[in-house]
Amino acid sequence: MRIHFREQYGTKGEEIIYVTPADQKTIVRVPLKTDKLVIHEKFFLFRLFQQIFLPKGYPDSVSDDYASYQIWDTLQAFCSTICGTLCTHAILKGLGVGNENINAYSATVAWILKEGSGHLGRIIFSWWKGAQLDIDSKKWRLRADFLNDMAMGIEIYVLPKYPHLSTQILCATTVLKAIVGVAGGATRAALTQHHAVRGNLADVNSKDSSQETCVNLVASFVGLYLLTVIKTPGVLYGVFSVVIFLHLYANLKAVKAICLRTFNESRYLITLEEFFRSGRMLTPQQVNKLERVTVGQTVSVSLNIRLGLSIKHLVDEYQHSHIVDNIVSSFDPHEHFIIAESKKFLGVYLHFNTTAQDVLKAYFFAVSYLQDRNQIKEKYWDIQNKWQDFHNLAQQEGWITTQHLLMVDEYRLNWKA
Repeated sequence: MRIHFREQYGTKGEEIIYVTPADQKTIVRVPLKTDKLVIHEKFFLFRLFQQIFLPKGYPDSVSDDYASYQIWDTLQAFCSTICGTLCTHAILKGLGVGNENINAYSATVAWILKEGSGHLGRIIFSWWKGAQLDIDSKKWRLRADFLNDMAMGIEIYVLPKYPHLSTQILCATTVLKAIVGVAGGATRAALTQHHAVRGNLADVNSKDSSQETCVNLVASFVGLYLLTVIKTPGVLYGVFSVVIFLHLYANLKAVKAICLRTFNESRYLITLEEFFRSGRMLTPQQVNKLERVTVGQTVSVSLNIRLGLSIKHLVDEYQHSHIVDNIVSSFDPHEHFIIAESKKFLGVYLHFNTTAQDVLKAYFFAVSYLQDRNQIKEKYWDIQNKWQDFHNLAQQEGWITTQHLLMVDEYRLNWKA
């Protein structure tokens, strides 16, 4: 028997060999009978489900954390839709549906004011916090769902008790939901980009949308059923509280399941603390587990580090040209950054030719400076060697060092002749 080819669909698919038996001249297709293949042969619905709701090439076409994240994300979407159904009922009652004393015109005006408040809130929030949504995508994803739950809680608990303030209350909750729409949508896009390891962003996004649509459809019917069996406010409040708790818990677990490999300030500081302490490089999985996704940071610095500042800050702080020249001369002429301390922050000034890796290096030097303010002048090349060791170890552990998620302002300058 001669074996011509061995074939497999992805890393989890069935294995097949193409052979020519000793007594034949034609090539025969022979599936290898493994446990993996038995599962694929028996469960046609499983294969169909995978084709409809999972990206092509799953699991090889997505990141390792995709499945765990999607399980919790599906649960939170289910809970969110049920809460939304209960809130829609409360909103319609607040607008006067079923009340003979409320005419269509007044309800329309209230609805337009509500929607207009949401549009305005969306624009203002995008302008105010848009740049931070990429940097802290986990935190903003969780904050978005918390704000959404708070808005729905107001509509369930407060709106029925103050019907004469229904328009004002609905305007306020719609502003909160508009913030949720911006923050949730933007962070979801960032996380989808993380999951799409083959550049298959559109496929991952479309399948995520299909999953959510299916879950929302099922949850909507569950919500409608709950509306028919809930007869008293006490039962409504109890059911809503339980579902809200499950929603927040599922969101927390979903966010904690994500393992980002790009440094933001929080992940970078966790990694640097361990490296400076022991010389050991933490893996992305270890750092993501340590990273706070609610409020605050796991590791902080003694002085705020600001990247990409205008040189005006440095000139205003020191004024005399010889002092500024001494600061510039402290750094290798080939470096693309200057670091100088001010009263309220540590400024990092970047060259026109600065790359993402230069920014990471500048932050590394800034943290080193805060540990010992004499290091840059007296032990400059020791820090340089430490940076090379850190960079090499980071790449070995799977960190992405060609990109970063640090907050950097847009000022660039030239100090080289």
